[in-house]
Amino acid sequence: MRRTKKLLSVPKGFTIIELMVALVLSFILVGAVYGTFTSQQKAYTVQDQVAEAQQNARMAMNMLVRDMRMAGYGMPDGGITIYKTTYSNAIHITKENKNQSADSVTLVGAFGSPSGYLDRTLSPGSTELYLRSSSEASDFDTEDNRYIFIGGIDRLEVSSVSGNKITLNGNTNVRYPTAILSSQAEAGTNKIFVINASGLTSGDVLGLGDETLFVGVVDDQSAQNNITVYTNLGTGAGIEGTYRAGTIMNPVPVFRVTALEYSIDPYTGNLMRNDKAKGTVAELAANIQDIQITPDEQDDQPSYTIRLTARTRNSDPVYVENEGYRQRILRSVVMLRNLR
Repeated sequence: MRRTKKLLSVPKGFTIIELMVALVLSFILVGAVYGTFTSQQKAYTVQDQVAEAQQNARMAMNMLVRDMRMAGYGMPDGGITIYKTTYSNAIHITKENKNQSADSVTLVGAFGSPSGYLDRTLSPGSTELYLRSSSEASDFDTEDNRYIFIGGIDRLEVSSVSGNKITLNGNTNVRYPTAILSSQAEAGTNKIFVINASGLTSGDVLGLGDETLFVGVVDDQSAQNNITVYTNLGTGAGIEGTYRAGTIMNPVPVFRVTALEYSIDPYTGNLMRNDKAKGTVAELAANIQDIQITPDEQDDQPSYTIRLTARTRNSDPVYVENEGYRQRILRSVVMLRNLR
């Protein structure tokens, strides 16, 4: 009797039905968790690609608007000729198939940072100028990179380049007083040393940092090339700050004038920027689907409207519009401020 009671008290195991129920419940739970995870992962991927498309659109629009605003800056009256193609307008829009394909636009002018700066004063009637280095002068040549824009005024062409010296095909019209410190200028001093003082005269006014300097004596005959300056002619005060060697007084920028073509590569969908004079092509932004610029007249207009469309990197089978690609569209009105 005691043995029977002991056997009946032994714990039972799980039955097949209990195991199957537990397994089914586990599958349901895992499936729900996995479905939630994949749904969130897909939503994250979509939002990440939409944000990328938005960023690409902004980047492309900013670059295009920036250069369009500068179109015409430094452009000669007769336009420029590059590789036997003459560009007579500051802006030229190409519409191969109106309203059905992306526009391309060619801009003429001086864009971005200057090629260099004068290293000495340039007088009216000059046919030669000197930049800070031969590296800066190498941005120019006598062929397609011959169009030069000096100090925001003089539009000329390059006849020859030798080291840091550029010979021009005509005479400059304006005087550009400038110089570069050859050694550090200490606070309180009246005498400063420059790389080349030629062309400077007594009475010139130079800007050094935030200070205005009045030139007194100029010694450009010795190897020292020093000038005497005053921040106050009445008191004879010297400079107030300390400036290191290489600092430019009255920086005079020298630009290269070129033609830039913005277009969309039909194979990659990337926005391309082609510097026609240098023959260099740069990829600016990816997945740009379309650019439309209005009005489409070829003569320069005072303003243009840009409509730029970017799309996601990959298509979404669930998204039925635009072949599965989500789009971001930006619009901007550009005023051309350098037309003459």
